[in-house]
Amino acid sequence: MKSSSELEKSKGVLVFAFNSQKVKYTEIADQTSRLVNRILGLPVTIVTDVDAELKFDYDQIIRVDSKTGNVRFSKDQQVYEWKNFDRYRAFDFSPYDETILIDTDYLMLDNSLIKLLDQPFDYRLMYNMQTPQALNIDEMGPASLPMVWATVVLFRKTARAKMFFDLVGRIQRNYGYYRSLFAVRETNYRNDFAFSMANIILNGHALTPEQSIPWPMLTIEDTIESIDLKNKFLTVKYNSRADVISRQNLHIMDKNYLLSDQFKNFVERICND
Repeated sequence: MKSSSELEKSKGVLVFAFNSQKVKYTEIADQTSRLVNRILGLPVTIVTDVDAELKFDYDQIIRVDSKTGNVRFSKDQQVYEWKNFDRYRAFDFSPYDETILIDTDYLMLDNSLIKLLDQPFDYRLMYNMQTPQALNIDEMGPASLPMVWATVVLFRKTARAKMFFDLVGRIQRNYGYYRSLFAVRETNYRNDFAFSMANIILNGHALTPEQSIPWPMLTIEDTIESIDLKNKFLTVKYNSRADVISRQNLHIMDKNYLLSDQFKNFVERICND
C-alpha cells in the first residue's frame, strides 16, 4: 500500500517547443499534448519562446528567450535551425514531483510510461530505438560508446536526478571537451549525446539497467502518408508500403506529417474515442 505522501506527489508531462524557420513545433506540441491529456490524464507544462502562440490549455507556460542555443545543421543539402539548448533545465522548470519529459514529436498512444512511475528510480532514459523493421544500436561515434535517446526521460525531484541534469548542463557548456573525450562523430551539440555522456559518467562509465526505460522506442523514420488506429492496431502508410503494428507510443520523424490536417484528424479521433 502506498503512503499518503506518495499518493500526494504531483505528476505531469513537460515539453520543450521552440519554433524554427521551417517547423512550427508549438503547433505540433498543441496536438501531441492533447494525446498526453487523453491517454495519461496528466497536465502538461510547456517551455517555449516568449512570443509563441499556443492553443492547447497547458497547465503552465514557461517562456524563455531562445535566441541563444540555436544549432544549425545540414541535411539533404538544406540548412536547418534547431533550438535544442536548455533541455538540462527541465529539472528546474518542471513544477511536478514526478515528470515525464518528451519531445513534441512523441505520440502518447498507450499508458506504459505512467505505469513506470510506480517503480523506484531517480531518472530513466530511453536506451534503445527500433523501427518497424529492426532494432537499432546507435553509438556516438565509431570509437565511442552506445547512446541513449533524450526523446523520453522520466525523473523525480531527487538529489541524484538533479545531479544528472546539472551534469548535462556542464557537458553542454563544455561540449568541445566532452565531444573529444567521448570521440563523438558529429560536431553540433545534440541532447541525445549529452544525456548519454552524463548517464555514463554518473554510473561509473556503464549503462546500468536501473536507469533504462525497459523497452525500445518505436520510431518512424520514413515520410508518412497516414496513420490509422483500429482494433488495437496501428497502420502506418507510406508511398510504397504499409506497416501494421500493435498500439503503442510512436516517435515520428516526419514533421510535415505532424503539421498536416491528416495528423490533426488522427488526434481528433483518438481524443473523441
